[in-house]
Amino acid sequence: MRGCTPAPGAWTLLRGERLKLVSVKPLPDRTDLDLAPGELSATKKNVYVGTGSHPVELLWVQPQGKKPMLAADWARGVRIAPGEHLGASDVR
Repeated sequence: MRGCTPAPGAWTLLRGERLKLVSVKPLPDRTDLDLAPGELSATKKNVYVGTGSHPVELLWVQPQGKKPMLAADWARGVRIAPGEHLGASDVR
């Protein structure tokens, strides 16, 4: 993430749509979040994603064709399903 910011920017895919990751926060001390790499977990106020080492919290995202928004607002709108993953493997 840090190596790609500000240009060209970090992004991923969800349901075949591009999602720019504007701001994320590493959570090395959150041992209670057992997420596989790319796996999403959303609460009313937070969105977490698993990585190869420790989870990160998505703070701001920018869906394809839209303005940047708080990740929690975005997650409520797309209704993330349990076990849903970010990444190219979900393209059908």
